[in-house]
Amino acid sequence: MKVKALMDCKGVGYDLKKDEETDLPKHLAELLVRFGYVEKIEKSKKESEK
Repeated sequence: MKVKALMDCKGVGYDLKKDEETDLPKHLAELLVRFGYVEKIEKSKKESEK
């Protein structure tokens, strides 16, 4: 799952800096979203139409 870091955060399996975009395993990404460390990156319709 593509996510964007809202703050610097470091843990087992990830080391993110603020505004960094990365692809994380779904279960880890959902946990970090719940805690407010990252936000999910949604694909725009234009990108999916290509």
